[in-house]
Amino acid sequence: MLDAFKQWFSRRAGLPGERALADWAQAQGHHFKRSRDADGFIVEAQDRAWRLEWGPSQRRYIQGQELRLRANLTGATGLQLLVLTRGLLERLEREVFEQYTQGLQTRVDLATPDEMRWLVLHPKLQSSELQALRGHFGAVGQPLPALASWVGGALAPALTELVAARDTPPPPLMLIVQRERLTLRTALPRAEPEAVAARLGLFETARREAQRVASQWGQPGTEDPASTLWPHSADGPDTPAR
Repeated sequence: MLDAFKQWFSRRAGLPGERALADWAQAQGHHFKRSRDADGFIVEAQDRAWRLEWGPSQRRYIQGQELRLRANLTGATGLQLLVLTRGLLERLEREVFEQYTQGLQTRVDLATPDEMRWLVLHPKLQSSELQALRGHFGAVGQPLPALASWVGGALAPALTELVAARDTPPPPLMLIVQRERLTLRTALPRAEPEAVAARLGLFETARREAQRVASQWGQPGTEDPASTLWPHSADGPDTPAR
């Protein structure tokens, strides 16, 4: 009974940072609301070009609160591109290696999210191709020329800017292009407007660059991207559209 009352009260009282984020979103012309479970926030662009969610992590490799950004891409069928922080890359590589060496290949194939399986299935960009991102980020995917073009354009300085002012390694962050969508996931303990706006700026750059790459290497698809914008994942369901 007491636990139920505490949960009800916390929902009524609001979440830390909620008012500031709501004010920021509305000032930008975006739509703000609480998530269905009242444990996070949702911000949708006024033109519905992207959707932002902040709340409990939906991936076991990100602890605590997670920021997610998603957007549709046009003509990106066939592109499977992944850029992630070096620390996260090394951690996921160890996990996948341990699963294979322990004879859990079926689990890797059936219960592991795409971003982990791709570390085994797809080629990786060499350090020389990463240039300024070397030491801070890694990248895998196919086709490899499309991946190199994606990280070799305006996305590279946007990513380096994210880590340039930090004395410690950046928190886990990944950008993934799959099924004609771009997704960003990163750890974010507090949804403060300045931090959210910085990640949104990075995401917008990644989206423009991904669309450029899609126009060169993608193949026209027949699937309506909007119908599957928030897919379920093998590592736990993503939050559905509300």
